[in-house]
Amino acid sequence: MKSVDPGSEHLVWIGRFMWGLWPLGSLAWLVRSRQAALAFAVGGLGSLAFWYLHRWVVARMLTPSVRRRWFFGILGLAKLALIVLLLRGMMTMLPDEGLSLATGLLLFAGAILLEALRLILSSFHDAT
Repeated sequence: MKSVDPGSEHLVWIGRFMWGLWPLGSLAWLVRSRQAALAFAVGGLGSLAFWYLHRWVVARMLTPSVRRRWFFGILGLAKLALIVLLLRGMMTMLPDEGLSLATGLLLFAGAILLEALRLILSSFHDAT
């Protein structure tokens, strides 16, 4: 996929890492229990939805139109509502799996760290 700008390449890589971490984390939580793996998988899916909604909203906020910036800025609150609804629903259905759910929701943080590591390693490779 050809990036429009250098920054969007990082967003693409973060998305790729998230798609890779999601099944790996689900398998790791399966060692504990099926419910833990399910909670992680749902949390990871919420994290993926949050990430792609974030990319979509922010890309549309970067416009000279003040009305569009305000509209998409307010729509950005939907990202927070998504997490709140997901947490509330999952903690009602699987109250004992809070840790695995929270770990799934933090999938984007792990992907960002992997992208940072990729950048560090690529800078070493480019220097040689």
